Amino acid sequence: MNRPQSVTVLAILQLISGFFSLLDGLFILLFAGIFGGLGAAVGGAKVGTVIGSFIAIFAGLSFILGFLSLLLTWGLFQLKNWAWAGTLIVHIIAILAQLVKMFGSGGTAVNFLTLGFAVASIYYLQQPEVKQAFRV
Repeated sequence: MNRPQSVTVLAILQLISGFFSLLDGLFILLFAGIFGGLGAAVGGAKVGTVIGSFIAIFAGLSFILGFLSLLLTWGLFQLKNWAWAGTLIVHIIAILAQLVKMFGSGGTAVNFLTLGFAVASIYYLQQPEVKQAFRV
């Protein structure tokens, strides 16, 4: 079966989303260092370590989602069945993570962009021609 145009759009969205997740992780990692240092200056080394570590967890999640997105991009272009399900799972997790981060971290513009890509990708995943292409 030839790849429908909507699957190509979905794969491109997935690719862009992966890059934004990696960029988001870098920004969050920057904030982990800044806020960890401020916490250490105000409350001592233990406070700084806890604050920096907590924020770094979000950076790690963003990096994992970014790398998974790049792998899923390849699967989408190849019309792999696992790529459809994986893309759905990654974008549901991305939506939840972005909603949590919106209430407690910096980088709001990246958060809204990543959230928008996740919502658009889930919309494309639910289109009949996309489901048919992946046999789901």
